[in-house]
Amino acid sequence: MPPLGHRRRYPIEEFSKCLTIAVSASTSYMSRNYVDRRFDTDTIHAYENWIRDFAPSVDDVISRLTAAFADFELDDGLGLWESQGLDDYASPEELKELRSKDEKLNWRKIPIERMRRCYAAPFFIDARGFVFHLPAFLITELNDQHIYGFIDRLYCSPESPAGWSDLLNADQRNALAAALQLIGAHPDYHRNADAIKTKIDQLNTMQKMG
Repeated sequence: MPPLGHRRRYPIEEFSKCLTIAVSASTSYMSRNYVDRRFDTDTIHAYENWIRDFAPSVDDVISRLTAAFADFELDDGLGLWESQGLDDYASPEELKELRSKDEKLNWRKIPIERMRRCYAAPFFIDARGFVFHLPAFLITELNDQHIYGFIDRLYCSPESPAGWSDLLNADQRNALAAALQLIGAHPDYHRNADAIKTKIDQLNTMQKMG
């Protein structure tokens, strides 16, 4: 199973952030990855609990994200190629050409290879572009297919790009809060639990305010 996220906290890289492992595979997976006894008992139990109690919910969260963001379009926001061009100091003419290549209507059409190639784009993207690409990057990472830590940007403070969460509607806030609750339960995110909870609380507060 490929790793999810760019941080390397544990000695067995293959074990890091595997969010989509099936419960039926847990026994063989554990025995394969715990041959190296550098893992302490608490860490072992934390991953066992994740696989048993939370991994089965990943597909449901992905379905909620897909439905909630289905109709969100890029409009005048920054696309991946254009944002990558900003990182590469592209000229105005080059940026215009790059924008012509960007997907603007359906984020589901963005190939994984493009997200990997434009891994730095979320650092240069604007709020509209961030929300348009959010489900594509987040779902890809939940599926253990993206290793550059997009998830980390969802709960960073201050929010970057500023104001992206203000663009979310009620269904999108609910779906994102559900994803963050799932992520917050994963052992690799225990150090970020407070920041993740703060973001969930913020989304819930926005929900109450309408």
